[in-house]
Amino acid sequence: MPCGYCELRCRLENGESVCGSYVYDGKRVVEAAPFHFLEPYCVDMENLPFFHAEPGAQVIQTGTKGCNAKCDYCVNSHLAIEDSDYSLVEYAPGQLVTIAKQQMAIGIVFALNEVTLALPSVVEVSKCAREAGLMTGCLTNGFLTEESAALLAANMDMINVSLKSMSDDFYKKSLSLPSVGPVLRNIANFRKSAHVEIVTPVAKELTVDELHEMADFIESVDPDIPWHIFRLFRTHERSNEEARDFSEMISFTEAIRARLPYTYFSNFPGSKWVDTVCPGCGCRVVRRISIGACGARYFKDALAQKDCCPECSTPIPVFRKEV
Repeated sequence: MPCGYCELRCRLENGESVCGSYVYDGKRVVEAAPFHFLEPYCVDMENLPFFHAEPGAQVIQTGTKGCNAKCDYCVNSHLAIEDSDYSLVEYAPGQLVTIAKQQMAIGIVFALNEVTLALPSVVEVSKCAREAGLMTGCLTNGFLTEESAALLAANMDMINVSLKSMSDDFYKKSLSLPSVGPVLRNIANFRKSAHVEIVTPVAKELTVDELHEMADFIESVDPDIPWHIFRLFRTHERSNEEARDFSEMISFTEAIRARLPYTYFSNFPGSKWVDTVCPGCGCRVVRRISIGACGARYFKDALAQKDCCPECSTPIPVFRKEV
C-alpha cells in the first residue's frame, strides 16, 4: 500500500520509506511513533518566521525528527537528516496545550522538521489547541499530497511554506524530490483557508530571473502574502557555499516590493528590510530587529485600530485569532 501523506508515495508494504515515520500494519498506514515530539519551548512569532500573524506574540514550538526531502543545504540537518541524539517524548494533546497556557503562549507551532511526518498527531493536537482557544501553525516544505494538504490547512491557522526554487531540476538535484509542482499547487490551496507566509533560501543557483519568476507566482496567488528571502550560507553538504552579495539582494527586495509589498530580506544584523512598510505612504508600521538569522525580533508597531496604517489608513494584512 502506498503511503498517501506526501507525494513520494512510498510503498510501505515493500519496505520502502524515505522518512521512516509511517508503517503499514497490514490494514492501513499508521504513524510509527504517534504523539512523540521534541521538548516544546517558547519562541517569538517573528523568529519562525511569521511576520503578519499576531506581531510580538509568543508561541510554543515543537516538532519531530526526519524529513521527506534531503536538502543538501539543510539548516536543521541535525534534526531532519542526520541520526541525531535528540530524544522524542510522548505528549498527549492536552499536555502540549497545558504547557502553552502555562507559558502564556498564544498557540502551538510545529516546526524544526517537516510537519508531514507526524500529520495525524499534529491534527489531533491542533484540534485540542483550537478548542482551548489557541492558535495553530506549522512550517512545511509543501511536498504533501493534495489530500494531506487539505487536512493540514483545515487544522492550521497559519502555514509557512519553504519555496526553494521554481525548477524541477533544482528539486531533484538539491532536495531529492522529483518536482516543485506539488509545492506550488499546495501554496495556492493553503491560501484559500489559512494565513500563508513563504520562505526562500537563496542558493547560488537561484538567479534574479528565477526570483522574479517566484514573485510572479506569489503575486498570482495573493500579492499580500509575506515573502521572506535570505541568503544561504555554508550548511550541511554545501561547505563551500558563498553567500549572495548584499547589494544584489537589497536591490531585488526594494524593486519587488512595488509588486509584493510584504517582501523581507533578513539573516544579517541590522537589516532594515525586516520592517513592515505601508504600501500606501511608506510609513514603517511594524519595526523589527534583525539578529542575523532568518526572521527577526519584534520591536514595536504603530498599527492603528483594525490593523491600519496610522498615517494614511491603508489596511495592513495581519492575521489575528478570533476570540
